[in-house]
Amino acid sequence: MKIRAFAFVWTFLIAFYLLNPVPHVRAESAALREGIRQYNQENYEEAIEALIKAREVEPASSPAAFFLGLAYKQAQDYPKALENLRDAVTLTPKIKEALVELIDVLYQLGGPENLKEAEKWIGVGEREGIYPAKTAFLKGLVLQKEGRYDEAIEAFKKAETLDESIAQSAEFQIGICFIKARKLKMARKSLETALLRDPQSDLASYARQYKDLVENRLFLERPLRFTLGLFGGYDDNLVLKPSDSSLAPGVTNEEAYFLNNSLRVNYVPKLNNPWLFNAQYAGSWKVHSNNTHTHDFVANSVAITPGYNFGRWSLNLVGGYNHFLVRNPSYKKYLEAFNAGPLLRFLVRKNHLLEVYGGFHWNYYNRKPLIPEENRDSAGADTYINWIWVFKKGAFLNMRYAFIDDNTEGDNWQHRGHKLSASATIPLIRKFNLQVTASIFRQNFKNTHTIFLKRRKDNTYEGSIGLTYEIFKNANIVAQYSRIRDDSNIGIYDYKKNIYTLGIEYRF
Repeated sequence: MKIRAFAFVWTFLIAFYLLNPVPHVRAESAALREGIRQYNQENYEEAIEALIKAREVEPASSPAAFFLGLAYKQAQDYPKALENLRDAVTLTPKIKEALVELIDVLYQLGGPENLKEAEKWIGVGEREGIYPAKTAFLKGLVLQKEGRYDEAIEAFKKAETLDESIAQSAEFQIGICFIKARKLKMARKSLETALLRDPQSDLASYARQYKDLVENRLFLERPLRFTLGLFGGYDDNLVLKPSDSSLAPGVTNEEAYFLNNSLRVNYVPKLNNPWLFNAQYAGSWKVHSNNTHTHDFVANSVAITPGYNFGRWSLNLVGGYNHFLVRNPSYKKYLEAFNAGPLLRFLVRKNHLLEVYGGFHWNYYNRKPLIPEENRDSAGADTYINWIWVFKKGAFLNMRYAFIDDNTEGDNWQHRGHKLSASATIPLIRKFNLQVTASIFRQNFKNTHTIFLKRRKDNTYEGSIGLTYEIFKNANIVAQYSRIRDDSNIGIYDYKKNIYTLGIEYRF
């Protein structure tokens, strides 16, 4: 914010030099008069040139220092403005109007030393009663830049009580302080007050933009967050029929339409300390037009993630439980899965987040296998490294490497796997977003298969492309195409499938 010298000051000084010359007027008075004239016509370069001459002839002239400081300030040459405005408040006669300009220049320059000096001059202004409202407002700005938000708010409140004309600016700055202090509800209230004071002003438009940002942040940071999904689609290989149809000649009706309903609930309380906490419940119910007694399912999962924030990095403990019911012909328990482990998050640099996780998983299947070697009950290690880059508003790139060591009860399913994946969300025109994902999962099985008599190796490739459109606030239509290709050296596990999905997702 820039604070200009008051118009009556300029008028007084101009009148003093133009209408009341003293007997010992010298050549520098003409330079000063020319500099003031050029300044008032907003010819700042010409004003600087004339006022430099005025100061050269009479270095002790506080009016020349004042107007040269103002001209440099308008030209945004703050270091030179600072030098001359210092002179204007220390030479005789002191120009008290220069004080608020000097404080403002120190605020614009920033840095610990300049802000400390600004506080010194603010103290002078308060003691001498120099433009109390302006001085209080500048005090608020300086304290805000120093991160002393509560004190800054008090200063802004004092400024608006002293001068109604700056009340809107003061309320706006109070709102900014609350934003920086992460008191978003109070920030919204102050910005609303700033809007109501003069809805047609330029400042009101800025207040409106900040208010929208605050409301979006309040929505994103609400403790309870719900997401509902309703999707329909088509799967051309629901039963994973092998690519070589001669290996499964009796398999038919592999295609199916489906309906998938989902609910996700997140609980993220706002804690006023370094402790972190996140809990999530997710549920889904999927039904199919074919193979309903083997593939319809109900899934429920719960995850709890407490943690501690150390500043640029945080340590979290992840714990999760998943429960699946599969229709056969009624719904019966199919799988229970647990996972737990520590998660480190590092803020590598602005907009770059790195995650490192190392944990364990346990899977328990409720159906008895045909032979012991096909028992898929397991325990093993899960680790991953994840990098997230938010490269512009609403756009991000996510890349992950994961390692899985799955020690199953049955020899045929023991394996180690390496998975590379990437996903990106990119805003397009208006309310459209493009979503792209791709992954490759290489699985090397540890034992010779007891039926096919060779060690199984699978490379699973997955990719999807989707388009989302916001039909109204927090509600999106989602269209997606996905393809999966499992390239296995054992033909019965080699398959490909295509999935087409269309639905709506609503967050509240």
